[in-house]
Order: sequence, then C-alpha cells, then structure tokens
Amino acid sequence: MIRLKDLLIEQFGRIDSELILATTLVLEAGGEGSNGMLAVAHVINNRAKENHNGWGTNPVKQVLQPYQFSMWNDYTTGSEKWGDVLKRAQVRTDQWSYALPLAKQLRAGSISSKDITLGATFYYNPKTANKDSLGFTKHPDYVQTKTIGRHVFGTLIDNLADTKKQAAIKQATNINKSATHIVKSGDTLSELATKYKITVQQLKQINGLTSDNIKIGQKLYVQLTKPVPNKKSVPTTPKQTIKDNPWDDMF
Repeated sequence: MIRLKDLLIEQFGRIDSELILATTLVLEAGGEGSNGMLAVAHVINNRAKENHNGWGTNPVKQVLQPYQFSMWNDYTTGSEKWGDVLKRAQVRTDQWSYALPLAKQLRAGSISSKDITLGATFYYNPKTANKDSLGFTKHPDYVQTKTIGRHVFGTLIDNLADTKKQAAIKQATNINKSATHIVKSGDTLSELATKYKITVQQLKQINGLTSDNIKIGQKLYVQLTKPVPNKKSVPTTPKQTIKDNPWDDMF
C-alpha cells in the first residue's frame, strides 16, 4: 500500500507533486545526466497521456504505483521515509536543479522538449534487470524504441497514435543485425542505399542517424528483416488499484 498521507507537505498542507516528480527523475536517471532524466520524464508523461493500466492521467499517480519505478520500492514497502527519499535527491544539486523545472513541465503535461524516447512507456537497464523477467518485453506488440545511456526504452506499438511513427518504429526494430557495412573513404548514404537496395531514410532510421554524415570505420546496419505481423494485444501487467484512499483527490 502506498502511504500517500506521508507525502503531505506541511508547508502548504498539500501534496507537492513537483517534488515527487523531481525526486523520481533524479533517483531514477540522474546518473544518466539531463538526457536520461528527460527520457524518464517522457515515459511518465506518455503513461499519463494514455491512462496507463487505468491508473489515471495524473503523472504523480503513475509514478507512485507499486513497483513501477524502482527508486520508490523502499518507500512503498515502508523501509524508507519520504523525507529521506527527498534528501537523497536534493543533495545531488546539479541534477536537482535540472529536474525541478522539468518536473513542473511534467506536472503541467507539457514538456517543452521533443520526446526523445519515441513514445516509450517502459524502460529498463539491461545490466541490472533480466529482460526475460520483464513482462512487457514478452508482449507480442512490444517494440524497442530507443537506447539512451544505460536504459533501453520501448512501448506497445498500438500505444502510438501517430501511424507514421508506428511504421517507422516497426521498420527500425526489424533490423538484420548480421548485415553490416563498415564505412570506407568516399562512402555516402546514397551510394550505400543503392548498393544494399534500401532507402536513405531507412538507413538513417535503423542506425539512429539524424543527418547524412557518416564516419570512416563506422559500422552501419544495411538490411531489414521481414516485418512481423502484430498479434492481438493482451494486458501487460495486472491492474493495481488502491481502494478507499482519501488522498487521491489531492493530486
């Protein structure tokens, strides 16, 4: 059970959502720098927008669901107090100074920077989490959208409202990783696209390129596998609800 009452901030007599969100960003991804925290903010925002698992459109409610964001695990099990969680985040002054204004944007539902996760609603660190133990990675419609720092981001393809984005991500995630090309002097994306019977745009998508610039010695993927048809969606995780909680309306 989440001890929401303990999150009341005495100064204002209410829950300070921005502090909760900023703390989440710092302790989940502060070690990954500003890009890592921005990516996690977009995941929270994407979950809120889609009312992920029926947990509501408020980003704070999404964050505080049990075992969704690991930095809250000790708190939700009662082994750490809110004040101690907050202190752990605030002592990281550089990270906190970036996270707090970002949390304000997240709370308002309008992050000014573009979504660098490409619509992700999940993420994990492959060095600390076993992919096979994560339910969402086994879903037939799960696609990996981006790797940022040490975290791998993904979503269910049907969660993406933009059909063009769906097509791009489907295409980008069906990469034949055994078909590669090492860039040599004089190579251009246009020539490589012709050689490997692929479009320049596809080359850029599957290699995460934002421009036509390539470097000598760079390894490029040059082939797509056949797209895998989607299967019917099934629930990713059991819906968890908190009953009779008088604090819900205070977010």
